Amino acid sequence: MATIEITHTPEEGTLVDGDTVKGDGTGDILKDHGFRWFRSLGQYGIPRSRDRAPRIVAIENAADALRDAGHTVTVDVSTTVRDSATVQEAKHERLEDRRAALTAKGEKLTREADALYRASDAMVAHLPLGQPVAPGRKGRAHRNLLERSVTTAIKSAHTAQEAARMPARIAGSRRAEAEKRRPDVVARRVKRLEAELRSLDRRMASLTEHHPEAASSRLYRQYEGQRAELVERIAGDRAVLEQAKESGTVGRYSKENVAQGDLVHIRGQWRQVVRANAKTVSVTTGYSWTDRYGWEEVRDRRPAPAAPQS
Repeated sequence: MATIEITHTPEEGTLVDGDTVKGDGTGDILKDHGFRWFRSLGQYGIPRSRDRAPRIVAIENAADALRDAGHTVTVDVSTTVRDSATVQEAKHERLEDRRAALTAKGEKLTREADALYRASDAMVAHLPLGQPVAPGRKGRAHRNLLERSVTTAIKSAHTAQEAARMPARIAGSRRAEAEKRRPDVVARRVKRLEAELRSLDRRMASLTEHHPEAASSRLYRQYEGQRAELVERIAGDRAVLEQAKESGTVGRYSKENVAQGDLVHIRGQWRQVVRANAKTVSVTTGYSWTDRYGWEEVRDRRPAPAAPQS
């Protein structure tokens, strides 16, 4: 039987280490509880568990199932929550590593495409230009050589196309990362996280209200970890918004300086204000309904168009 250790840290996430061997049944048990094989690490682990609250229920249930199967299992779970700035820096470093890998992959594919193209040319370089292919068995070698040359050239073109996609993938990754840091996106994320926090608080209160003994249960401890994570992420995003407000990126417009009929620039379009509220602004859509946005979405303002002279 195997000796297994299940660990969770903010930096590495949830991982499984031990002297397991293929066919001993540990893999099936771990998969049943949400673990997956990480080929790059050569270990089982829970996907997307870095800098996330530990899934204590899954970890403990997996440990119990492994013990029932006769294995020796130890569990070491850290409930530490890293500050948002550190988390974002770690994510950025991982993204840069992936972009570097994509750059290297593109360069490798370009070399392969060039080599294939040269190989395709070399296959038929000794053939006189326009030489006809003899019919039947006599021209079989000639036909095979031409087919291999064409197949290699096609493979070269496909490889070059794949290499050409690498810069676009890297640029898309950078755009997506920048998008998540935009003040309006951060503001929407704060609202979503605050709603999640309120929902989690209700679940925790309901759990202890109906089952007081559940305060020491695995589920409640998992909720506590999730709550600590949410509180830290909300605080980090609010700090980003405060910096944006101080720099004037957001917070310039509100119901104090935007009135009905004004034009506001939202998501790349100028829209006319129907109603200015305390936290949101309602704008026309060109249809019978209006759209509502938070003030952080307003990038610019123009006064209401002058009424035409009669």
